[in-house]
Amino acid sequence: MILHIGLTRFSRGLSLNKVLIVEEHPMFVVERIIACHGADLTFTYSRYQIAPPGFQAKAPRSDVLQVNAIDLTPDWLVQRFAELGPNEELAWHSSVEWQGDAFHIPMIDLLDSPPGPNLRQLSQTLAAEMNLRGDFIFFNTGQSFHAYFPDLIAERAWHQYLGRLLVFNKQDWPQIIDTRWVGHALGRGFSALRWSNNTNRYRAMPRLCRVFGSAAS
Repeated sequence: MILHIGLTRFSRGLSLNKVLIVEEHPMFVVERIIACHGADLTFTYSRYQIAPPGFQAKAPRSDVLQVNAIDLTPDWLVQRFAELGPNEELAWHSSVEWQGDAFHIPMIDLLDSPPGPNLRQLSQTLAAEMNLRGDFIFFNTGQSFHAYFPDLIAERAWHQYLGRLLVFNKQDWPQIIDTRWVGHALGRGFSALRWSNNTNRYRAMPRLCRVFGSAAS
């Protein structure tokens, strides 16, 4: 997927007629979920302010916002980016309503950028333990990797899933899961990952990366 995006606050330094092309954004995952489950889906997101290191969890955040699957288009995303204040970013939430019931998108916030074999092991292990068919999809944020599974898990399975993330860190592998992020998710009742690149805190827009059999892009 390619989003052709005009100048907004997140495209700092571009001239007014410059077009920013964002390739392979995490919206790709949501499109796959919609293709699988249909349009009777309501997704959630929020805007959050950037705070000094160590204080981000307490930084102001908007109320939980909703968007119906039928309205979720590249143009919609461009408009949400344009609405961000100079110190704000957009976060996509795991919480999804489907046919009146609560579900979650399995998400992961990783420490740094683990090598491909570790990511493959993580994807295969979690998918097997949670009875998920397929692989997690990894995105390079410029500082670390984010991951999404392109399907939904029931609300009752979500806490078990977060528990598996914590257990994975205790296996005979380098620490690759951001456990503080897991703790924040448990406290809020949903996971959240950044979708924008609007402030100086972050290096890049999250971008799909190839991790199995090739270098990250």
